[in-house]
Amino acid sequence: MDRNNTFKLGDAIGAFLKGHQLEERFFEAILKADWRDLMGDKVADKTNDISLEKGCLILYMSSAPLRQQLRLKQSRMIDYLNQKIGRGREPIRKVLIR
Repeated sequence: MDRNNTFKLGDAIGAFLKGHQLEERFFEAILKADWRDLMGDKVADKTNDISLEKGCLILYMSSAPLRQQLRLKQSRMIDYLNQKIGRGREPIRKVLIR
């Protein structure tokens, strides 16, 4: 068996997702599944929906005061979420809070 053509499983899956333009949907699914663990109960309870489109994380919030708090912390939130879910990439470049 030729060992020169070996890949790490994570790298192979990443290449497949990127090649089939599914990488962004993958990160969106992770965000939705882990949102409560990532952001806590307070934010999760007030989040109506999450989507990721062309590097923009779109959050639909039901609380105006919480919306404002998150707007003030956007850059920290981007860094934190990319660190937690990015796997060496930066899937989130900006945040839009509605």
